[in-house]
Amino acid sequence: MIHVFFSEAGAGIMKLHQEAGKIAAEDEIVALAFMLDQGDIRLPYDSQYRLDLIYKMYTQNGQIKNPDHLWESIYSYVKNVDRLIEAAKNGEEICVYSENSPGDVSGFIFVCSLLDPYDISLQYVELPQIVHNPDYTTLFPSLENILYEYLDYVLSLKIEIPYFDVNYYSMIWESLKNENSPLRAVVNGQLMSVREDIYDIVILNRFETPKYESQGIGEILGIYQQKLSDYLLADRIQTLIDEDALTILEDCELPYHRVLIKTN
Repeated sequence: MIHVFFSEAGAGIMKLHQEAGKIAAEDEIVALAFMLDQGDIRLPYDSQYRLDLIYKMYTQNGQIKNPDHLWESIYSYVKNVDRLIEAAKNGEEICVYSENSPGDVSGFIFVCSLLDPYDISLQYVELPQIVHNPDYTTLFPSLENILYEYLDYVLSLKIEIPYFDVNYYSMIWESLKNENSPLRAVVNGQLMSVREDIYDIVILNRFETPKYESQGIGEILGIYQQKLSDYLLADRIQTLIDEDALTILEDCELPYHRVLIKTN
C-alpha cells in the first residue's frame, strides 16, 4: 500500500509508526505537499512556477539553513507523483490522508484527477472537525497531532472512494482549474475558488495593537480555526505591508519576529 500525505509532518509521523512496526514494512509513505490551495493551478504541478511557490512559502520565516536539502524535498514531491501513477497502473492499493484544510482538500481532489484515467478506487482517511477520544474532545484537530497519538483511531476512519467518485472529484478539479483563482478555501465544507484577499480583514483585526508577526499568525490559527497554513498568512501579511495596510514598528531579519500594527 502507498500512504499519501499532503504535508511533510504527516508523512514523517507515519514513517515513525512504520519503524515501530505498527504498519507494514513494505508499505510506502509519500508526501505531495504542493500547496495547491494557492496560486495558478492551470500550470503543471511540476512547473518551475509551482516549485518556486513552494520554496517561497517554506522560506517565509527566513530560517531555512540548508536550501539544497529543501529543494531536494520539493523535487521529491514530483517523483512521488510518478510513483503514485505507477502504482495506479499496477493496481496497487493507495490510501490518502487528509484533514479539512484547503491545502489537504485541494491535494485530495488533485490526486483524484491524476488517478482518474486508471479507473481505480482509493482508500481515504479524512479527519473530522471534532474528534472524541477517551482523554479529551478536540475541535478542528491537526492530522499530525492525532496521527501521532492515536494511529488506530485514524486508521479506523478509512473508507473506500469508488472509481466513479474519483471521476467526480476529477471533474471538480477541472472546474477549479478553469476558474483558476489565486486562492482556494473550504467554505461550508466545500472547496471553492476565492479572492486572494479573503483573509485580509481577519489579519488586520489581529494587528489593531502592536504585536509580533508570529503572535498575530498564532492568534488567527488558534481563534478562527480555519485550518490555514502559517506560510499562507505570512505571505499575505507581507503583501499588506507592501500595500501600506500594515506598518512595521520594529523590523527584524526574521520576518516572524517583526512587530506590526494596522496602518491608520
